[in-house]
Amino acid sequence: MARAPRLLTDNWHLKLAALGLSVFLWALVQTEPLSQETFPAVPVSVVVSDTAWSLSGAPSPATVELRLGGPAREIIRLAREGTSLRVPIASVGSRDTTVTVQREWVQVGARAGVTVESVSPPVIGLAFEPAATKTVPLAMRTEGQLRSHLALSSPLVLSPESVTVRGPESALRRLISLRLEPFDLGQVVESGVFTLAVDTTGLGGAVVDPLEAVLGVRVEPLEERVLSSVPVQADAGAGEDLADIVVEPSTVGLRLVGARTLVTAMDLSLLQVVVVPESLRDLVPGEIRRVRLQVEGLPPLITAFPSTETVTVRSDVEESDRP
Repeated sequence: MARAPRLLTDNWHLKLAALGLSVFLWALVQTEPLSQETFPAVPVSVVVSDTAWSLSGAPSPATVELRLGGPAREIIRLAREGTSLRVPIASVGSRDTTVTVQREWVQVGARAGVTVESVSPPVIGLAFEPAATKTVPLAMRTEGQLRSHLALSSPLVLSPESVTVRGPESALRRLISLRLEPFDLGQVVESGVFTLAVDTTGLGGAVVDPLEAVLGVRVEPLEERVLSSVPVQADAGAGEDLADIVVEPSTVGLRLVGARTLVTAMDLSLLQVVVVPESLRDLVPGEIRRVRLQVEGLPPLITAFPSTETVTVRSDVEESDRP
């Protein structure tokens, strides 16, 4: 029995300080000034649980005015962080309906003492149509360029490549693909995985799953390889009755640029520098023409830069035509 008083007296100064702090905090809350604040454009979101129906357009109105009351500190925080009116629809009875706003639908979080004084307007108009589900591919967009010392060592890999969209039949019927937010190649400093959000602009009440995709990027140091005296090939193609075609210059230099492992391991025997056959069309004997070159046989992700982009071609005169 002597133990209970001892529990009360042990570290009595710490216990007394804790009690005093509790009383102080309670008094501070009780004396904190109350405030009322008007939130003029709070967005309305609608959650439809009835899987047979989907919202066919934005709620009317799409925003409401809230009058909130409570401790000034909590009201200030809520004004900074924002709030919303979340309308739950368990079942749909008709294509067009109105719902009376319930104050508990206002999302104030765990803000102690915050109360909803009023919502204006007090009713929300909703329009529904039968729901549909569709799988659509994702469209990836890139912008910018890799840093000057880097190059892609493999194609960009996107996962998943498609998403499931559930929403109004009329909207999904026109939906071909969904775009991802642009990926800035300039932000890449090493190989890695990047998360991209799906752009849901214009989808109305449609639900997208998943809302993100993962992009795999593999880079290596940039490598250059220079080839000299690569022959230029020219072929007029089938159906052209021409004598031998003379190309000047007959060889060009070639600079290959790409990821180190790709450039060093490439099979040079597959490379060809050619004159596009279409550029030789209707070339008559003795005619001189300036034509562009193109490089064939390049592996993906390697770029070739000829020492000259154009050459001169002419068709030799037939022996029978020589004087």
